[in-house]
Amino acid sequence: MDRKRMSIGNVTAPIVGTRSSGTTEREAGIAEVFERAREEKTRAVYVTSITDRDLQGRQSFAEKDRIVLVPPGSDEQEMEDWVRATVGYGCRKGLKPESPNQDSFSLVVVESDFAMYGVYDGHGPAGHDCSDLSLRKLCSAFLNDPDREKDPGAVLTKVFLETQEILMKQGQFDTSGTTCTIVYHDRKLDKLTIAHVGDSRSVLGKKKDDASPWESLELTTDHKPDLPKEKARIESATPPGRVVFDGYYNHRVFAQNGMYPGLNMSRALGDIVAHKEAGLTAEPDVCVIDLKAEREKYSKLVLLVCTDGVWEFILNKEAIGMVQKFPDCQQAVDRLMKESWDRWMKDSDNEITDDITAMLVNL
Repeated sequence: MDRKRMSIGNVTAPIVGTRSSGTTEREAGIAEVFERAREEKTRAVYVTSITDRDLQGRQSFAEKDRIVLVPPGSDEQEMEDWVRATVGYGCRKGLKPESPNQDSFSLVVVESDFAMYGVYDGHGPAGHDCSDLSLRKLCSAFLNDPDREKDPGAVLTKVFLETQEILMKQGQFDTSGTTCTIVYHDRKLDKLTIAHVGDSRSVLGKKKDDASPWESLELTTDHKPDLPKEKARIESATPPGRVVFDGYYNHRVFAQNGMYPGLNMSRALGDIVAHKEAGLTAEPDVCVIDLKAEREKYSKLVLLVCTDGVWEFILNKEAIGMVQKFPDCQQAVDRLMKESWDRWMKDSDNEITDDITAMLVNL
C-alpha cells in the first residue's frame, strides 16, 4: 500500500547535464545570483535533480538524474567537488516498478553568502512532475525576490502559495502533489530559516564537545492529519474535510461526502481536489534557528534534510548518530540511504520501498 495515498496499487550513475541539457541559468532563476558571485569572485553552484529520462524503467536504488550549473568561467567538476566537501546528497529510486522516482532535491550554495537546501516527495500518478515543477518554480521565485535577504520566512511563505497557484493552473495535479521542505542558510547572519509542507523532515544535530553525545533537534513537525491543530483546521475549512484512521498505519484526509483523496498528510503542494474539497493547505510552517546562539553552546552542528524514505524507519537521533560515523558527508549520506533501503525491504518482505532522498550539511 502506498503510505502517502491509498491506491490500487544495483546503483547506476546519474546522467549529469549542464547548460546543454536545455536548462540555463536564466531558466533556473540563478542568473543574477551567479553574476553577483562572479563580480565578488566567490564560488557558487546550483545542483538539482531532474526527472529520470527512463522514468519507471530506472533501476531500483539508482541515483536520479541531475543537472549542475556554475557561474560562467567556473569549472563544473571543481565547483561540485567544493560543495561536496561540506554537503552530501543523494536521491534514490524506491522499489516500485509501476512508478518513476517521485522525489526531487535542490541545492544552491554561494560562498560566504547563502545556501539553500530543498527536498520534495511527490505522490499520485503525476507526483514526479509535481515535485519537479514545484522545485523549479519555488527556487526561481525565492532566489529572485528582492526581499529574500530581509525576510526569508515571509518570502518563502509567499512563494509556496504562488507555486500552488501555478500548479492549480496546470490541469494534471488534481490527485497528485508533493511535500516540500526548504532550509535557507543566511551565512552572513548565520541563521537558518526553514519552511515546509508535508512530512519531509529537517533535523539539526549538535554536539557540545568530544566527550558529549550527539543531540538532535527536530526543525519541522510532520504535517499529519491527526495533529490537533491540523485536524481542527481541516474540519473547519470551507468546505470542511474529514480525518479518518485507515485501519493500517495512518489517519487520512477525506472530503466531507466522499472516500477521497485519502492523503496521509494535511499540507502539500498540488493535490488540487484535496485543497478544494478536503481542507488541505499549501501554507508552510516556518521557523528560524540562530546558529550563532547554537555555536555558543555546541562545538559541532550538522543538518539533515530528508524525505520520509529515510524517516519511516529511522529515528532522528539515530540518523544523526549514524552519519557521524563517517568523516565524509557523501559517504555518510550513502550509508544512511542504504540503511533506509534495507529497513524498508525487511519490513515489506522485500516487496516495496519508498524513494529515498537525503541531504547532510556540515554546518
